[in-house]
Amino acid sequence: VSEAHQYTNTISKGSALLEETKILLRAWQPGESLNEFCDRVLREDLLGRMTAYRARDIVRRVFARRYLRPDNMPALLLKRLLEGNQSGQLFSDLCLLYASRNDDLIRDAVTHLYWPALSEGRLTLSPAHVVEFLRQAERDARIPAAWSEQVKLKAARGILKAMADFGLVVPVSRTRRELAHFRPTDRTIVFLAYDLHFGGSTDPAVVDHRDWMLFGLTRREVASALDRLSGEGWWLAQIAGSVVRITWRSGSMKEVADALAR
Repeated sequence: VSEAHQYTNTISKGSALLEETKILLRAWQPGESLNEFCDRVLREDLLGRMTAYRARDIVRRVFARRYLRPDNMPALLLKRLLEGNQSGQLFSDLCLLYASRNDDLIRDAVTHLYWPALSEGRLTLSPAHVVEFLRQAERDARIPAAWSEQVKLKAARGILKAMADFGLVVPVSRTRRELAHFRPTDRTIVFLAYDLHFGGSTDPAVVDHRDWMLFGLTRREVASALDRLSGEGWWLAQIAGSVVRITWRSGSMKEVADALAR
């Protein structure tokens, strides 16, 4: 197992934290150092009634890790969307995308636990299901040093809480989460397609990219969505079998974010 594909229990620190992320994005200024931003969050009490330790943890280990890596582009784009009042599902879908890119445990729990459970017709996910998934990860060395049962349970609860915040599951009791029939919005598909394109993916690689699995989309469904959204003027897609040609209409991710925020 590569170094990059090892799980950490950071999810215990943060789950999705969508409301806190909105507060931090609205306050964050490009060019401000992380230390300065951290100090300002504490000084202005932006996150409300929580300990300084917890507030710092959220800024450094959740916000910075998800939205300021590898650079601050995720934060810049999400801030633009918020300023255009896009704070609903498009926003939470993109938070799921960025959280998954920076945390293999979130990515794998969604792609290898949630979507298979939904396609098998399972109705609920419980902490016990997630703990079993983590035990398997220990056997596969995705968790290099074994976690205690308590740590596994805490991580399992964090994962389920994040899934609920992202709209994948609905809490029905303290321990049971019903699987929702989740679908990304069309705007999410537009954003992700452009994001992959500007990230250097070729047109066929955009369609084949593993990020679509987070949203439960197969290659065929991605191709069909890109074809359909062609009709709305986002791009011109010509897709036949493995041949994919896309004429992209926007020149940058900022342009895309501004168009989606309108």
